[in-house]
Amino acid sequence: MIYTVDFLEIAGKLNYVEIAKYLKDLGWNEVESYPNVKIFQIFSNKILYQADIPLDRKLRDYNSAMLRAVQQIAEFSNKSTEHVLLELLNPLSDIIRFQVKEGTDESGTIKVEDAIKLYENAKKIVTFASMDYLRPSQYHLGRPDSISQELIQNCRFGQTEIGSYIVSLVIPFTKLDEGKLVQMTLFNEEMDKSSSITRNVTDKIITSIQQVKETINNGTFNEMMLPKNEQEHPPPISANFLEALSSIGISKEDSEVDISIKWAPTVKDNRAEINSVSLTNDYYKPIETVVRMIKSKRANEKEFVGRVSKLQATPNAEKRTEGEATIVYLDPDSEKACTAKVLLQKEDYNMAIEAHEKGKPVKVTGKLSGQKSKTIDYRKFEVLESWK
Repeated sequence: MIYTVDFLEIAGKLNYVEIAKYLKDLGWNEVESYPNVKIFQIFSNKILYQADIPLDRKLRDYNSAMLRAVQQIAEFSNKSTEHVLLELLNPLSDIIRFQVKEGTDESGTIKVEDAIKLYENAKKIVTFASMDYLRPSQYHLGRPDSISQELIQNCRFGQTEIGSYIVSLVIPFTKLDEGKLVQMTLFNEEMDKSSSITRNVTDKIITSIQQVKETINNGTFNEMMLPKNEQEHPPPISANFLEALSSIGISKEDSEVDISIKWAPTVKDNRAEINSVSLTNDYYKPIETVVRMIKSKRANEKEFVGRVSKLQATPNAEKRTEGEATIVYLDPDSEKACTAKVLLQKEDYNMAIEAHEKGKPVKVTGKLSGQKSKTIDYRKFEVLESWK
């Protein structure tokens, strides 16, 4: 009875306009429409299913009518009422689920410290998957970029499910529009939704975890994560993502975590071929070891964001193999304008020329040396569209 009351309350929060669009997208037919109700039907295995969608929240039986419709959808979909309610509350969201299989008791509770780590690292996994998608790098320094920060700020945690400890992170669909995130709705075009940053990030999450598992199993994990030439072959997964992955609950003996994706049901394209991956404690040491190796290599590295003030190289562009750029940047500690020189490879030097001509900011990742005359031993050079 307690759960029935809960379901009634939740059903009353559903948006009838979105539910009608949701049903149409899934192939239900609108057979009749009245001022207060729309009737949808669908045939499956010679069975007729009907969902009556109430169109006025002021109706006394709105909650119960909506719940009856949800139960019909659940029966047709062969899913639980709870599952369908979660989908309908978030009709245009991918949902990533983390299920802890060690450390929970019979009631599905978990220690506070373990729960905090799980929630924090679930957020980090989404954040760094976004950064890996937008700007692949072996190791992301400094704060996450503004797009990845905004993406995680739009996410919501769903209720943990009965009988186990499952954290559901709801990721609403957003798209990039002129460098900014824009919220999408069910009424956007299918192509826009399937190519959105949300679908690309959720796809990146599950495929990255599967790739980690497979490469550890076949002995190529270190080769993938520690390439001989990172500038030509940047790893597809960052050490930041790996560190968050290793911290979600697999560090203890006999521990296991299932990570799965509930794809937005109305967005059928650009889905990974897999929906879930399980990681056990067996994968913890390989991941943790590689993360430690990468972080030691990146010790003392910083990101210097500024503008190119001077360029110097051989005048003959065809014979040019490198060039020196002078960067004026804001020191992150003193917040004072500083100058440093960096010797760039040919392709990066050409990018510096373009940035200088167009007045675009640049970001140099590397190690700073020198006192009065500072130089940067760089690993990565990027031209930014705007100063973030």
